[in-house]
Amino acid sequence: MTAAFALSMDEAARTLTLSTLEERASHSQHAIEDRLMACEAMLRAGAGFIDDAWPITEQQWRRFARPLNLGQVLGGVQGFGFTAVVSKLSPEQLHAFPIELWSNPAGRDEHPQTAIIFLEPQDERNKQALGFDMASEAVRRVAMERARDEQIAAVSGKVTLVQEIDSKPQPGFLMYVPVYQRDLPTSSATERRAALIGYVYSPFRAGDFMEHVFEGDPRDVEFELYDDRQPNAGALLYRRAPDDPNVAESMYVLRDVVVGGHRWTLRVAATPTMIRKNQVVPVWIVWIVGACGSLLLSSLAFAMARSRHVLHERVLADQRLLEQERDAATILENSLEVFIVIDAEDRILEWNKQAVQTFGWTKVDVLGRRLAELIVPESLRDAHVDAIKNFHVRRHTVLGKRVEMPALRRDGSEIIVAISIASTLRRGQTVFFASLRDITARRQQEEQVKLLNATLEQRVSERTQELETANRRLEAAYRDLEAFTRSVSHDLRAPLRAIKGYASLLGEDLGTASAPRIQRHMDAIMDTTKRMDAIIDNLLKLASVSQRELQTQQLELADLMRQVVEEVNPQPPAEVHIALASECVRADAGLLTLALRNLISNAVKFSQTRPNPEIWVGATEVEGDRAYFVRDNGVGFDPRYAPRLFGAFQRLHSEREFEGTGLGLTIVKSVIEKHGGRVWAESQPGAGATFYFVLPECRPAAA
Repeated sequence: MTAAFALSMDEAARTLTLSTLEERASHSQHAIEDRLMACEAMLRAGAGFIDDAWPITEQQWRRFARPLNLGQVLGGVQGFGFTAVVSKLSPEQLHAFPIELWSNPAGRDEHPQTAIIFLEPQDERNKQALGFDMASEAVRRVAMERARDEQIAAVSGKVTLVQEIDSKPQPGFLMYVPVYQRDLPTSSATERRAALIGYVYSPFRAGDFMEHVFEGDPRDVEFELYDDRQPNAGALLYRRAPDDPNVAESMYVLRDVVVGGHRWTLRVAATPTMIRKNQVVPVWIVWIVGACGSLLLSSLAFAMARSRHVLHERVLADQRLLEQERDAATILENSLEVFIVIDAEDRILEWNKQAVQTFGWTKVDVLGRRLAELIVPESLRDAHVDAIKNFHVRRHTVLGKRVEMPALRRDGSEIIVAISIASTLRRGQTVFFASLRDITARRQQEEQVKLLNATLEQRVSERTQELETANRRLEAAYRDLEAFTRSVSHDLRAPLRAIKGYASLLGEDLGTASAPRIQRHMDAIMDTTKRMDAIIDNLLKLASVSQRELQTQQLELADLMRQVVEEVNPQPPAEVHIALASECVRADAGLLTLALRNLISNAVKFSQTRPNPEIWVGATEVEGDRAYFVRDNGVGFDPRYAPRLFGAFQRLHSEREFEGTGLGLTIVKSVIEKHGGRVWAESQPGAGATFYFVLPECRPAAA
């Protein structure tokens, strides 16, 4: 009988041990899942921030991440960052990030390049990761593609983080939440791939993370976490050794831990110490009891004490789980996004500070009340209640998606919110986490853009009519200008020719015997008519520049300049240096020749008083443009008067010193600007003058 009782006690100890292992495994499973769910909430808040504010700067991301207090609230999380699809970054954004892009050489060619551009905190470890292309590594890429295509928070398999700078690196893993371009559709996987701009993510050093999860748990069991469906040495992600180095290999339980669409296996094994704790009556005592019945009562008392100790440890484990839940709640409470938790009856369980600010209801006002009664518009309440009631049938239509819809504030006003929903089990009951952001201002801006687009056609029509009216007026002005040109050509030249002819006849009649005073008057008449004729010529040239339609072609500026120099043929000759190689410009040959002739003539005229007149023609770079110049060693001019040079009839020297009509540089300016170029001058008195001009360069013909 004593032997039977001993065997019964041993079996009871084994049963209690397995029950304890099951409970510890369940507690550990929920602790891991709850901690990672809090991390997911943090990542979704970051995704919402980027979705609303993109593009953002490194300083904006740092200000957003700082209140999360990763090291204090979520111990073991290595960082909080954003990795961007490089092709979606503008050149300005790439230039703004002081990082060097790098990747895993083994997996770079066939996938869109990504780069880690934000990662907080920027400690020595995290600085190693900036610029890394995570899509170039296969394990990370699988999780990134799953997050992108299924629009979920995805956890990667076992990896070695690039942050590992220790001699003994820890295994690691990562969690990703995708962010899509707001104005692109995301209904299908193909559309999501096209709309993706990057991922908000967190890297985890598995050892550091799990030590925080199990902090305070007694070391009377062995915990092992495997990145596989079955335990194997190559997939070991984390091991927590017990105080007792001996492990009862036959006494263990396995649990699946599903996080971010990824499955881990948790193995919890008993130690001899635990088995002894669970022996209500040790076997050897049973044998003694069989011989010494007097010790029975003391043994039973001892067993009861042991039981109380086991119960006390379970209470402590429950307290630790409660603390972890409070940590997650702290993140939600201080998030910049609205976070609301409801149960399967639509009753509000959690309502954070941002919810109070957004909707105007305090936490005391809402806890225990139905969400539909407070913020859901009346037209949507039936659909809201039906969605909760039939959640298990329709969950694929609401989870992991960001939906825009109206919501009510306490004062009855309506706002537009972007909402995403996740579900989980809390103490065996389904609860729903809702993350919301007020996008009313953004929606109003979009409506304004739509309104502007709707009226664009009308505004274009009005502008077209205005342009047509202006064009008709311009054509009329051109016709008036042509008439004026013909008038100048005929009505002014005819009397001028008559004056010149009569003056010539009068001079012949008077002959050389006329008085010197009369001869001076005759010379003045001839000079004046000659100058008037030159003015009319230049006025006609100026008018023709305005009226003439450009007939551009590719021209070699050096060849054209040599022809002009030969035509001008200064006497006495000036030494002209043409320092132009192959300078191809696109211009109207006739008009450009007219402008160059005026520039060369001008340089010759103002350098003739020098003992050795010289002129230089060349090219240089000015503010990114190819500029050509004509420089002389003539009298120069005061630079204060440079803006006046190109005005009609503007002169800086008297006509007695240098003859001219005052229209030559006006013609030059008109020709150059008609080609879309610009012209300007630089000088100092007595140091010569330089005239610069810019023309369109030749462009290669399209293939």
